[in-house]
Amino acid sequence: MHPVHGQRATALAVSVHIGAWYLVTRRKGLTWPALDWMAATLFALAAFRNAAPGTPPIGSLLDYLAFLWAEAVIACCLTTVVITGFKAERDPSAAPAQ
Repeated sequence: MHPVHGQRATALAVSVHIGAWYLVTRRKGLTWPALDWMAATLFALAAFRNAAPGTPPIGSLLDYLAFLWAEAVIACCLTTVVITGFKAERDPSAAPAQ
């Protein structure tokens, strides 16, 4: 496993987590550019994984140390942002004053 690929996948997951935290805590509603970015990152990680040197087989150490964790974090963040944004859109009176 090349350590740089694991670090990059982790960095992408952390950046998505920070973006999700910002959207959820500030009740921004359904912010489409952010949702697009999170979904694109979720699906781009599979291509990123296949670009690893030697294309390691599914279930390799790279998967367990970085890829599967990053996918899980991004999927949970995306789901949380969608649910929270949907609730904020349905109940605009609960949004904080600007």
